[in-house]
Amino acid sequence: MKTRVTVAVLVASVLGAQVAHAQAIQNVVLRNSFNPIGAGARGLGMGGAFIAVADDGTASSFNPAGLAQLRRTEFAAVGFTDRLNSTVVVPTTGAEQQSFESHVRHERPDFFGLSLPFDVGGHNLTVQVSYQRAVDLFGQGRATVQDTIALADLDPDLKGTGDVIADIVPSQSGAFQTVSLSAGYQVTSRLSLGASVNYWFAHWTAQGQNTFRLRVRPAGSSRTVEVPLVTTNFIQQQKVRGLNVNAGFLLKYSRLSVGGVVRLPYAGDYNLTEGDSEVAFDQGQPQPARPIAFDVKTRLHWPLSAGVGAALRPVRGLTLAGDFTQSHWSRTSIDDVPAGALLTPEKRDVNGNPEDSFTNRNFFDLLPSSQTETGDTSQWRAGGEYLVTFIPKVVVPLRGGLFRDRSPVSELGTSEGRRIKGWTAGTGLNFAHVVLDVAFERRESEGVVSLRLHAGQPVNLASAPHETVREDRVVASLIYRFADNDPLKRALRYLFVGPEEKENP
Repeated sequence: MKTRVTVAVLVASVLGAQVAHAQAIQNVVLRNSFNPIGAGARGLGMGGAFIAVADDGTASSFNPAGLAQLRRTEFAAVGFTDRLNSTVVVPTTGAEQQSFESHVRHERPDFFGLSLPFDVGGHNLTVQVSYQRAVDLFGQGRATVQDTIALADLDPDLKGTGDVIADIVPSQSGAFQTVSLSAGYQVTSRLSLGASVNYWFAHWTAQGQNTFRLRVRPAGSSRTVEVPLVTTNFIQQQKVRGLNVNAGFLLKYSRLSVGGVVRLPYAGDYNLTEGDSEVAFDQGQPQPARPIAFDVKTRLHWPLSAGVGAALRPVRGLTLAGDFTQSHWSRTSIDDVPAGALLTPEKRDVNGNPEDSFTNRNFFDLLPSSQTETGDTSQWRAGGEYLVTFIPKVVVPLRGGLFRDRSPVSELGTSEGRRIKGWTAGTGLNFAHVVLDVAFERRESEGVVSLRLHAGQPVNLASAPHETVREDRVVASLIYRFADNDPLKRALRYLFVGPEEKENP
């Protein structure tokens, strides 16, 4: 029997290697939206529809042209807490099924900004320096793939079939972050233009385990027997550095505002450090590890995205807003990925020996750029705000909104990414110099989560794992508005212009 198990281990190890290198870990973890959205509890409380509003200290993250509306120096700070709940149901033999749940929570600062307005030739110019956690990468995923084989392929004396099953369980943490210098200028009483120069720096880690096993049902028995095969532990450290420009406009009338923003693409320096160790099992006993490592330095191409918005003020204190954004994720690619890195397929010669190979690959599905199934996505957001005044100089806003979005990672069996829907609610307190806002956001999505066994092989959606995701986020903002003649502006005037001249009596 030991000989048969050893043969099974060797054959299944080969099958396991094919599964492990067939698709990227990104498919399992990166299932939420990557569409850009600004920071701040006020904008988020309105469903994120803030492109045509953008009139507080978080304006540059939505539309830099909105900075021109600020008349006093403002300091803004934003933070969030996020809880991600995921349930994966894996169909098995007959009516059986397995269910796996994960609950991940973390808290982070989201935005800091200091805005300084100046009068230039009778028109307002506002400059802002800021930090934003632009894309948050965290969570845990799971995918299960299964391949049915004839047991005779393992041992001629064996009859029937068996299932080679792979469980891939990665977790991820990190973010794409920006440090920005922005400016908004009031060209006319109605039209404002703005721009941001953004330095991107990203660092994230993906790590986890791939486990392979063989499941058979002996003749005459109702029970299944599973034999452990191969386990692979992996860790991926990825970094990006780059520079891009955002540009926006804001056209404002008494009851209507229209805005737009374009986030230009960039090519940034991309570094990957990857290592894993493969452990083979013989009758459940681990064997010595075989380390594998990659150290890659190349370029990541981040795509163009653009959004437009409108805001209507039908009555005093009421604002209704809507935004539409589109992002070209199919053009997000990594140059010259070596075969085997990021769990991509290894190229081998006719004798089965590995060959050096470098391919440009899409960031999300890691298929060759010319063959990627990653789709461009559109995002709709709508919301409103109503201001209630209880006592003089104390205003309480009531906010709410809805949004519809898609993940850039295509679902198996479809040509589109997973649909994401959600709602938001928020409120706050407005004082003469201090604004406190809080917002709650609920995101929900569901779909198939699985990896392909072999390129071109059809996927059995009925036996593929199904996942339900719910994400709850609470965002809090603090904005401090300085007095009209604040000491910071006086210091800057003294530094760049000189001391103020006193009028003669």
